[in-house]
Amino acid sequence: MSVNALILAAGEARRFGRPKQLLPWGQDETILGRVIAELQATPGIDRVGVVLGAWEEEIRKQMQTRLARVEIISNPDWKQGMFSSLSAGLVKLRGSARPLLILLGDMPFISHDVLSRFPAACDPDDPRPIIATEAGRPAHPYLIRPRHIDEILSLSGESGIRPFIRRHFPEAVKITVSENAGRHDIDTWESYFSRRPAASGPVIPPPPPTFDGLENCRPASP
Repeated sequence: MSVNALILAAGEARRFGRPKQLLPWGQDETILGRVIAELQATPGIDRVGVVLGAWEEEIRKQMQTRLARVEIISNPDWKQGMFSSLSAGLVKLRGSARPLLILLGDMPFISHDVLSRFPAACDPDDPRPIIATEAGRPAHPYLIRPRHIDEILSLSGESGIRPFIRRHFPEAVKITVSENAGRHDIDTWESYFSRRPAASGPVIPPPPPTFDGLENCRPASP
């Protein structure tokens, strides 16, 4: 069964001080580019949407080729958190009758082999969501049905998508994934440098902060 996909990539990545989505990941690739490439190599993925926000202009400029075959969804409310990006994507794609696979834009470990298990498990007569699990706990990605969109949009957003996942996890179709595929995103410079492929391009991180006593903190001089 063909499904659509939605990548949430609108965050500011404040710890990085730059668009994390554009950090090199392998030869001639970026973190976000790798996620898009794996989706495009996955059988059963029909339409791919990417939600951009904080660094939209920079990402559009530097990823023109990779973004040419996806649908860009702008989220002007990205400062309100990830749920605002999810809502923007759901509103944009809600007219489709296809199920929707949702994943994060900072999970370059995800592979098309793992992703292909979601459309393969998607029975058109089964209304349940499909949720990745790691050690018996919910992980990413997850697949929802069109019937779930209004339910998700009705959430307050204070706890993100978690109330929906908790409600449906017991009966959901579950796909077991490894830590690298399902839960490990790139949130710090340490995680980036320790896990990125050896062929990745050079990156100079910003200098760490320096401390003057206990109260004053300022960036180190370049």
